[in-house]
Amino acid sequence: MLSEFDRIWRRSLSPIRKPLFLILVLSVLAYLADLRTRVLRSIAMPDQPLALMGALIGVVLAFRTNLAYARWWEARILWGQLVNASRTWLRQVRSFLGRADPHGVEDSQRELILLQIAFIRALRRELHGEKEWTEILPLLPSPELGKKLAGEPKASSFVLTLLSRRISENCAEKAISDFQFLALDQTLTRMTDVQGGCERLRNTPFPRQYDRFLEILTYTYSFLLPFGIADETGAWGVVISPFVALILLMLNQIGRNLENPFEDKLDSIPLTALSHDLERELLHAFENPDAARRTT
Repeated sequence: MLSEFDRIWRRSLSPIRKPLFLILVLSVLAYLADLRTRVLRSIAMPDQPLALMGALIGVVLAFRTNLAYARWWEARILWGQLVNASRTWLRQVRSFLGRADPHGVEDSQRELILLQIAFIRALRRELHGEKEWTEILPLLPSPELGKKLAGEPKASSFVLTLLSRRISENCAEKAISDFQFLALDQTLTRMTDVQGGCERLRNTPFPRQYDRFLEILTYTYSFLLPFGIADETGAWGVVISPFVALILLMLNQIGRNLENPFEDKLDSIPLTALSHDLERELLHAFENPDAARRTT
C-alpha cells in the first residue's frame, strides 16, 4: 500500500517539480531584494487583493477537482453496473438453460458465458484505446467469427450482437421461453447502456480551454506571490510561497489526473484488475475453469 501511495504521489508531484523549484528561487530572490533594497515595499500588492485572488483560485481549483472526481466516480459506478449485469447474465444463463445437468455447463451455456467474458475484455481494451483482439479470439464460437471481428470498428458491439443473436436462436429453438428471452434481452440492454456511458466519458474530454486558462492563472499567481508577501513575511516567505504554490499546483494536477478515468494509469479506474476479478467469477461456472482461463 505504501509503495502504491508513493507511486501516486510521485505521479502527481513530478509535473510540478520544476515550477516549484522556480517558485522557491523567486522566493529567495524576493527576500534578498527586500532585505537589501526594500524596493518591494513600494511596489508590493496590498494584502487584501492578493488574498482574494488566492481564495478565488482555490475555489475554482476545488470546483474543477470535484468535477474531475465526479467523472471518475461515474466511471466506477458504470463498471459496477457492468459487474452486476454480468452476474445477472450468469445467473439467468445457468437457470434458463441446461437444467438437466445442474452441476455442469452445457454447450449453450458455455458459449453465452464465454461471449460475456469476450464482451468484458473488448470493452476494457476499447476504453484503454487498444485495438488488439488476440485475447478475445479464443472465446468466440468459431474461427470465422474471429475473421469478422478483425474488420469490425467496435469489438464490444460485435460481441453484444452475437449474444443477442444467440439468445434469439435459443428462443426460436424453444430452448428458452419468450419470457426468458425478454429477461436476457433486458440484461443485454443494461450492458449496452454501460457501454454507451463509458464511451461517453471517454470520448468527451474535459474542456481544454477551461483547463488551460486555470493552469495559466494558477502559475501566474504562484510566480507573483513571493514578491507580494516578501515585505511582510521576510524569511518566512521562502517557505510560505512554495507551500501555497504546492497546494494550488497539486490541486490542479490532481484534477488533471482524475479527469480521464479510463486511461491505463495509477489514478484511473483499475479496469484490468476489476475485469480479471469478474472473469474469474464467471469462469467458476465451469467444471474446469482452466479450459477457458484468461489469455493475456
